[in-house]
Amino acid sequence: MRNWNLQLVEQAFAEAATNFDAWGSALGILAEQTGSHGALLFNAAGKPFPSLPMSDRMGEPSENYFRDGWHLRDERFRGLPAMMRNRIFDDFDIMDGDAIKRHPYYQEFLAKNGLFGFVGIKMAAGEEIWCVSLQRAKSAELFSRAEKQELASLSDSLSSAAAVSRALGYAASDAALEAFEIAGAAVLLVNERGEVVRANGAAERLLNNGSSVRIARKQLVAADSDSTAALDRALHRLLWMRTGSALAPPVPLLRDGASPLLAYPLKLAKLTANPFSEGRAMIVLIDPDRRDHPPEEALRNVFKLTHAEARVAARLASGAELNDVSDELGIAKETGRHHLKSIFAKTGARRQAELVMLFAGMLSRTNDNRSPR
Repeated sequence: MRNWNLQLVEQAFAEAATNFDAWGSALGILAEQTGSHGALLFNAAGKPFPSLPMSDRMGEPSENYFRDGWHLRDERFRGLPAMMRNRIFDDFDIMDGDAIKRHPYYQEFLAKNGLFGFVGIKMAAGEEIWCVSLQRAKSAELFSRAEKQELASLSDSLSSAAAVSRALGYAASDAALEAFEIAGAAVLLVNERGEVVRANGAAERLLNNGSSVRIARKQLVAADSDSTAALDRALHRLLWMRTGSALAPPVPLLRDGASPLLAYPLKLAKLTANPFSEGRAMIVLIDPDRRDHPPEEALRNVFKLTHAEARVAARLASGAELNDVSDELGIAKETGRHHLKSIFAKTGARRQAELVMLFAGMLSRTNDNRSPR
């Protein structure tokens, strides 16, 4: 066994616990100190997904892993019970050497990517169990018994870093939900599986007020199954984007006796940068039937919009289509498109969905004040 500096590893993970942008760097230091090709982090409760942190050299193998569907048939998940008992596991806790030589996962994926020897280290963040996956190159030696014992000793300190990061993730979620609540905007917090983990007060009032859109079995569901399926697809695409922040176009959720509720899936970098955050995305809900608009004077003052641009922006923010807004205001559709281009330039938004998010507080404050408490 080489002279590993595990104190350096512990310091790197302690830094990442509070500086979420440092998780990739910490995993790189762990890989370097242990003679590994690379390292990555995944939640043991579910299948991994692309935006989880990893060291730089795991980028190409990770792309192949997801592109070819190996994340759906990763044999190493069968070793997680051994990790729970021993704080660590490797390939030989799953199958013997002869089986490894024949198995497609090892021969068609790992070998073709120049990889073989593996060790997984347990990280506990509250009730959530995570795994640090260390991967050696095919040309390197397998992890020895002494090396595995040394890695097992890291489990407690890595778990401490995870617990701190998890606590800060809760604080970030609280702050995000409170910010939307102050603005009067209804928002749901969802995890990497698209499950609703929390809702702010405005969302609870909207969904509990006789709405046929509701939360059932941790999912936001509409009266129409096609609407629910469309939202699931939109969330899946959003969660699998590698970008830290992103906003999807609105998904109309059909309701009985009312206009569709508009659901805007949203990712915030402050949440997604922390792998231990309870939520990976948000769903902002806009009710088009409550047609209050952001105050046009405020739009003019804040974004330097003209009177005509503010009238268009206020209506677009409530979810109305540009053609409908043009008809309502009695202007030509080309004029409406000209105003929209100017609104985008002045607000920094690139599409209507971003305008809705930008104006969400102005749009919803009056509505929320009228809602029963």
